[in-house]
Amino acid sequence: MNTVVRILLALFLTIGVLVHIYGLIYHSFSESDLSHVIHILSYSLCLFTFLRPVKYRMLLYCIGAVYPFFFHARCFLVPLIELHKFNSICLQVIIVLPLAALFIIKQNRPAS
Repeated sequence: MNTVVRILLALFLTIGVLVHIYGLIYHSFSESDLSHVIHILSYSLCLFTFLRPVKYRMLLYCIGAVYPFFFHARCFLVPLIELHKFNSICLQVIIVLPLAALFIIKQNRPAS
């Protein structure tokens, strides 16, 4: 079960990187190029620290997750409140990024 969850979370982070590379190249989203670059760097840092047990792993993951989390939280909440529109992608990001952090925390605990 841990392997399946790990693969799905890594796939989610990889898709985050790829979507923003696509957006940077084809300008198919309403985001600026700078936002795409920050997303790419952020998701890449999250993916790297998720896959590799580096020193300060949780801190680095959280630093990488800050921008995408708050960007997508704003992207989800503002249209929901003002226009009553629901953005499922943004909701997934604001749920999955903390779940991946919990998975890292669980992996770092010594087995009892």
